[in-house]
Amino acid sequence: MINGTSNPNQPPDSPAIVVMAKRPIPGRVKTRLTPAFTPLQAAQVHAAMLQCVLARLAIHLPGQHFLALDNQTASPDPPQDPALHYQLPQAFKIIDQGQGSLGDRLKHVWKALNQSQAVFFGVDSPDVPIKTLTSLWTTLQPADAVLGPVDDGGYYCLAAKQLTPQLLTGIDWGTPAVYHQTHQAAQNAGLKLLDLAPWQDVDTPADLLELQDRLNQADEPQLAQLRQRLNRITQDTTR
Repeated sequence: MINGTSNPNQPPDSPAIVVMAKRPIPGRVKTRLTPAFTPLQAAQVHAAMLQCVLARLAIHLPGQHFLALDNQTASPDPPQDPALHYQLPQAFKIIDQGQGSLGDRLKHVWKALNQSQAVFFGVDSPDVPIKTLTSLWTTLQPADAVLGPVDDGGYYCLAAKQLTPQLLTGIDWGTPAVYHQTHQAAQNAGLKLLDLAPWQDVDTPADLLELQDRLNQADEPQLAQLRQRLNRITQDTTR
């Protein structure tokens, strides 16, 4: 099921821009931030980063935009805490992720799209530089797919010219082996896989502190809003 409002200015064959995300449910997201932060604060951090990722991709990466939500974190009621809310930009539609491993869910979403060329993002790297985002399609042009590596052995984005299940099979998701296994899978399949500039993601309290330090140097409006929101969350000692 897809709902929301698409951008009428995007042609039907434009690439799909997909954000894979969980709903901000306390105790179900950003669990590695606890116990330094409460489950509620961790979910608030997740919601703040999700809001930033959606807003920045709507502005900086043209295409047909989708938010793919994990039905394993579905909640029958909207969150009561305003800090758990996020606004869906008009450019985005919502699509269900399906079930299974991350690879299974990526394949499910990819097959549901009308576009073969697609790029998938997570929520954990909300401040990827604009120049990296805008160079994505140029980097992809001579390749079959591109990855955006992160320091912990995963990646912040995957883009490909067509549905490429070989890149999503036989991967130990959630481990430091993901990036290297994906490159090995591409090599085994005879696919040309190139890298975007590496960046950082946010899993632990130390990662969150590093993000806040980077945001202190940022003047982009969406990143300034994220900085303010994270400061309110992390400085609130009453939770």
